[in-house]
Amino acid sequence: MNSSRFWTKLGLYGALITAWTATMGSLYFSEVSGFTPCTLCWYQRILMYPLAGLLTLGIMRRDPHLPHLVLPFSLVGQGVAVYHFLLQKTPYFGSPSSCGIGVTCATVWLDWFGFITIPLLAMFGFMAVTTGMLMVIAADAGGAGKAWPYRWPRWPVPFVVLIAVGLYVAGAARAGKIHVSLPDVELPFVSELPFLELSADPTPTPAPSATPTSLENGAALYAQACAPCHGEHGIGVEGLGTALADSPHVSGLTDDELVTVIRDGRAADAADNRTGIAMPPSGGQSGLTDEQIGDIVLYIKSLQ
Repeated sequence: MNSSRFWTKLGLYGALITAWTATMGSLYFSEVSGFTPCTLCWYQRILMYPLAGLLTLGIMRRDPHLPHLVLPFSLVGQGVAVYHFLLQKTPYFGSPSSCGIGVTCATVWLDWFGFITIPLLAMFGFMAVTTGMLMVIAADAGGAGKAWPYRWPRWPVPFVVLIAVGLYVAGAARAGKIHVSLPDVELPFVSELPFLELSADPTPTPAPSATPTSLENGAALYAQACAPCHGEHGIGVEGLGTALADSPHVSGLTDDELVTVIRDGRAADAADNRTGIAMPPSGGQSGLTDEQIGDIVLYIKSLQ
């Protein structure tokens, strides 16, 4: 009996913690970090968010049917997350392309250690919830509908919810505090400091010239990585990405600086980000080489 109680509590509260962590984490990614959810991300949210409420109410009510109510959501969500991860990281579902306006489902916002992405985190979350519910069913010997042999405690539930929400609020507050807009200050005396050399290189490296092949490759890669947010031919998309064609900001950057901007991406709270939406590194296509990004830059420059 003690072993059954242990596995029941571990399954229930492990699933509860996972669901609330995943819910608050996804909100942090989109509302604080500025990562725009794609269509498959929304499907996973539709399947994960109800689990936070179901598990909270089910545990509080000590509902013996709770595992069977949760499993359909977690199993389908796990399947969607696996498909999303394979779409991002494998060529089995075709090359990613722009099928309309908005972030594509192949966009990679996070790429920790070269393989940990947001869909993979979602897959682990759904898997943890599924495992927890199976543990509860096994501990109950599959006796859904009968009198539950163990009346688990309710008091941890509000603590789990409050801690998850509190961490989200604290993270959002911290992100707001570290973003400081400093006024533009001219320092005419800087060039007179003896330890600074501000002279320009008299022989700058010539920029690579565009060829028909490089422009064609750049246009194709731009359509995949940039067009969903910056629009076809760089005309911009309201609320997603600014116009790149005939842009004084783009014209003022060197090719190397543009390559760096594309490779590093841009945070939602960057000083020169006027949309409040983050730009993913490499346009969300982590497999792009420096040469391919260089072709994208040549194509963007041709729009000026």
